[in-house]
Amino acid sequence: MDSTAAQAGRTGTGGTVIGAAVQEQPPQWVQLSAVTSAPLTSPHLININQAALYRFDNDTPGSGQSACNGRCAQQWPPVTIKEGGNVYLAGVDQKQVGAIRRQDGTVQITVGGMPLYRFAGDSKPGDLNGQGVQGTWFAAGPAGEKALQ
Repeated sequence: MDSTAAQAGRTGTGGTVIGAAVQEQPPQWVQLSAVTSAPLTSPHLININQAALYRFDNDTPGSGQSACNGRCAQQWPPVTIKEGGNVYLAGVDQKQVGAIRRQDGTVQITVGGMPLYRFAGDSKPGDLNGQGVQGTWFAAGPAGEKALQ
């Protein structure tokens, strides 16, 4: 969808969570917004809860697969959505948004062909604790690129 959740009359979070909170069920809808906030100087993606969304350098853009499964996905939970759910956008080109089916059968959102993740170490809105972890995890930009400082 080329509109925000609020413009579509949606309220609440759609079932989206922050940080280490367990995503019991994939959300009915997801909001992806591009924002600029310190310490990053380039735009990066957040969800409706203002939780930063990340990309993993070990993923191959457009491959249709995630390189982060099992224990990795516990630390870096995938941004999932219920099959047939809506993705609402603010500052993100809808042509950049897609999805893959993960090994566990859930549907994970992609931007620019890169799967999106949350970080279990982010505990509150605005946290960017996953930025640069292991030199392979970075906040995702609005086209799936690395958002850098």
